[in-house]
Amino acid sequence: MGKKIILRALCAALLLMVLTTMGFAASMDAFTLGIPGDAKSLDPQKAVDSMSFAVIKHINEPLVTVDGKTKELVPVLAERWEILDDQTYKFYLKKGVKFHNGDELTAEDVVYSLKRATSPESVFAGSKGKFIDPDGFQIIDKYTVIVKTRGPVGGWLESMKHPYASIYSKRAVEEAGSEYFRNPIGTGPFKFKSWVKGERVELTAFEDYHGKKPNFKNLTFLVLPDDSSRVIALETGTVDMIYALPPSDCARLEGSSKVKVVEAPGLVLTYLGMNTQKKPLNDPRIRLAIEYALNKEAYNAVVYQDKSVVPAGPLLAASTFTPQGVKSYSCDVQKAKELLKEAGYADGMTLDLWMSNFQEQVNGATVIQSMLAQVGIKVNIQVFESGVFDEQVKKNTHDLIISRWGMQTNRDAGQYWLPLFHSSSIGATNWTALKDETLDSYIDTVNTTVDEGKRKELFQKIWDRLDELHPVVVLTVPNELYGARKDLVGLENFYDGRLNYLGDLALED
Repeated sequence: MGKKIILRALCAALLLMVLTTMGFAASMDAFTLGIPGDAKSLDPQKAVDSMSFAVIKHINEPLVTVDGKTKELVPVLAERWEILDDQTYKFYLKKGVKFHNGDELTAEDVVYSLKRATSPESVFAGSKGKFIDPDGFQIIDKYTVIVKTRGPVGGWLESMKHPYASIYSKRAVEEAGSEYFRNPIGTGPFKFKSWVKGERVELTAFEDYHGKKPNFKNLTFLVLPDDSSRVIALETGTVDMIYALPPSDCARLEGSSKVKVVEAPGLVLTYLGMNTQKKPLNDPRIRLAIEYALNKEAYNAVVYQDKSVVPAGPLLAASTFTPQGVKSYSCDVQKAKELLKEAGYADGMTLDLWMSNFQEQVNGATVIQSMLAQVGIKVNIQVFESGVFDEQVKKNTHDLIISRWGMQTNRDAGQYWLPLFHSSSIGATNWTALKDETLDSYIDTVNTTVDEGKRKELFQKIWDRLDELHPVVVLTVPNELYGARKDLVGLENFYDGRLNYLGDLALED
């Protein structure tokens, strides 16, 4: 009889273990997120991909950040700050903040972290790091520090939303050296536990966290690159939530009793880029004709099942700048033909269209090919592996490209447009090879202007100039699509794409 009781107890224990690891348990001590790719590095100044940033968000923190919903600056490790002049900032640190190794956050850690951003240690030394003056730091006391930028920098405080501005434990980095990325130490609500490359990253709640404690103890990022596998993991309860839910699965899952689909504002612009330095696309009339030839609403219906929005121009709604006097470009095949005739191409032309091998871009290319054929433009589609595409397009030998540019780590229009359209970015990220002295001047000025009123005026001038030059046709901003267990709440506060903080998620009462 005693053996039967023991056996029943063992079975009950095993059943409890199964239920606990499933996504539909009554309580949530652990949370598992299915992600489409693995992190590349957990060192904030050496990572450049969104999956790395998604994990880092929970481990490391900056001095200040930008609220994804309100677009306002909010304090994190700095409880307040003062702008002493156009290039001098004084930060007052929150006292009693602990790193995961037990050390207290001090001004020395802030100096070490931001100075590291300017050094070869950081992949951002030539971009965001170059705006920090490495000789401009001054420690006033243990909790007060002055930081100087290299001249006035527009939107510099806002740039701290990017993980490059994460604050490190000086001791932890110096002790770990080149291996720091494997075992990061931050001040965030979760601390690093383990990382099995290609499989999962595991974090656990930090008991001494200075802010609101997470709603669960363990957080796992489960790597599921295959779309179908990720959706199945959600439906079977292997994960509590997934990123990158395919639009094609939305209709079916919306009728499910176990899971739900949550849509949030997209943070990635997909555009058709035109090589402005190569004939015939060097003629603005040709570029405008292509604009009029494309039916963006139909494009979004076919490629994204309307789980997307057509943007007004080359900027996202998440930006802290909202343009005025926006022009609308509805599909007008006759207008497109007239512009082509005016430019000397009444009989049409043949253009190559390049893109990475992302399925939505390939699908979109066939739609564009069909639409441009209606105005006499024959399109040859060429698909490249993502890394190969990035290298080939820098050579500026292409005609048309489909590409995308995100705003997950930045909300400033000046910093958004700089790599896309400034002539200094040709050969790097300016894939339309746009070269315009007026536009360059506006972008340079807005990024060295601190006064918000003057910046808004300059932003509008940039917007209007880009409309005149028309180097791109904006195609879509796909909605961010999440799949989640039915009883999960808190996703309505997601405004940061795939870089959201997960610790506030909870189950319905």
